[in-house]
Amino acid sequence: MGTSGMIEVKPQLHSSAYDRVQERIMRQTLEALWFEGILPYERQGEVWQTEGRTADGETVLYSCQAVEKLSFGRIRIQPGTIQREDAPCQDVHLFLQELVGERLEGERIQPFIGELLETLAKDSQCQASLHDQIPEQDRHYEALESHMTDGHPYHPSYKSRLGFSLYDNAAYGPEFDPEVRLYWVAVHKEWADTAVSNEFDVEALYAQHLTAEDNERFTAKIQTYGDPQQYVLLPVHPWQWEHRIEPVFTRQRFDGTLIPLGEGEASYRPQQSIRSLSNRHVADAPYIKLALHMTNTSTSRILAHHTTQNAPLISDWLTSLVQQDALLQQQGFDILREMLGISFRYAHLPALQYGEAYGSLGTIWRENIAGKLQDNEQAWPLNAVSLVQPNGEPFAAAAIAKHGVEAWSQALVNAVVLPIVHLLYAHGIALESHAQNIILVLQDELPKRIIVKDLHDGVRYVPEQLLYSEQAPALHPIPETHRKFNRYSFIHAESVGEVRDYTYDAFFFICMTDLAFALERFGLSEAAFWKLCADTITNYQEQHPQYASRFADYDLFAPDALIEEMTKRRLYGDSELYFRSVSNPLQLARDGKIG
Repeated sequence: MGTSGMIEVKPQLHSSAYDRVQERIMRQTLEALWFEGILPYERQGEVWQTEGRTADGETVLYSCQAVEKLSFGRIRIQPGTIQREDAPCQDVHLFLQELVGERLEGERIQPFIGELLETLAKDSQCQASLHDQIPEQDRHYEALESHMTDGHPYHPSYKSRLGFSLYDNAAYGPEFDPEVRLYWVAVHKEWADTAVSNEFDVEALYAQHLTAEDNERFTAKIQTYGDPQQYVLLPVHPWQWEHRIEPVFTRQRFDGTLIPLGEGEASYRPQQSIRSLSNRHVADAPYIKLALHMTNTSTSRILAHHTTQNAPLISDWLTSLVQQDALLQQQGFDILREMLGISFRYAHLPALQYGEAYGSLGTIWRENIAGKLQDNEQAWPLNAVSLVQPNGEPFAAAAIAKHGVEAWSQALVNAVVLPIVHLLYAHGIALESHAQNIILVLQDELPKRIIVKDLHDGVRYVPEQLLYSEQAPALHPIPETHRKFNRYSFIHAESVGEVRDYTYDAFFFICMTDLAFALERFGLSEAAFWKLCADTITNYQEQHPQYASRFADYDLFAPDALIEEMTKRRLYGDSELYFRSVSNPLQLARDGKIG
């Protein structure tokens, strides 16, 4: 790494990284534009065509080899087949100009192109730094999080990281395995809210992250302002401190409401979400999730006040449900509890400062997986199943070869699908269970069970439809100001259909579909995969007739599934919700219409 912190690239050695990334961006963008009905196309067999427009207004023909997959009609373009007129398309800038800039309309077209070009820059930088394969010493959960380098498998701007420079990307991106030190601040108790899980002691949680020297140094600094007992310590991502907290909270820094304390001694490893960090010095210390005012895929990575305060409430509630549920216990299902949430009280700020400060200064402390695993178990991020290493070898190849793809896939589907379906049918709860939020636990390299995480705003239910509605927590409400800029962020749904579609969208459309695509590499057909999923659900229904009415309410075999249109959201903003109805492979598999 050079003095700037960026990867030094030898063009002839690493130009392939750029070529791979620009080809992926073109392919993923075109797949999304077609799937969401944004850009029209014609198809003749496996040859798909669409019209672009040159800067002079002339029509130009783009074509490729593509198929419409069984999995919700997802479109998959054969890598390396995109052509402009009769020649391979090898210029992503020209591609975006002619198929997006000159073809589409709307005030967010240019920002969308900008996101794609930021993805080009950052992912090229990342790809140029990767090992050919994951080193043996890194094949454990903490390190594997850093090796999940692919980003979102559907979203075109899968690694935009808006707000990060390339220097920042190298300094804080998980692909580079940086050693990140947290910046700590003290906030007067009148300006901070703290929520803690029932079973945890706040001082003990802090002790796993702050050394005696840290505490001595921080206490001495606070004493120059006032009584240390009247302040709450908050960790801040160093990028967030420099780019958001320091300039936005100028008044509070000068009046003693917020005291800069400096870096702690511990260093941290960023997980694949970037703003969740694991302590390198204390292996079983809680993970820390931080507010980060950068945008990746569809979302600015803030931490709203209500989410930090709801996090322990939701974790305690779900933990209680899991502990009293015989099926979930039998499955070994578990969650990583969010034990501590701290946030600045933005509501007390002047209106102008409130808008700048909202969601910028908060943290959630999450259980470490170390306390969840038995001696003979190993843990992967679930998207490790889909990971293809730079040398072309799928990460899961050895594990699948050991047991055979049919047995391995059956174990995978049973471990992953059954608890998610049970939570939906029996409890009326949907989780934002995409692969980044699911940890796959294996025994002898065979899938055994799952652990889910990131639950503070990744749960959806109709309160009156819960199995044990009296146990539901009284949550801190979502401010109207929050709803205005993120209409997709809510927990209490108005209808069971919204709950069902949350499971369709995050779990089946993205997570399970990409597992289906991954297992195709090993010879398991899409039809066979969805048959495994459908059989798991129908077997569950046969064994649990007491929930028959819920099978209809949360109908996973409906003819159509409602899926969020993520690209439209980036193109047209959040002023309205964008969803589309697509064919449901679960129904097709159950009814024997495939395979």
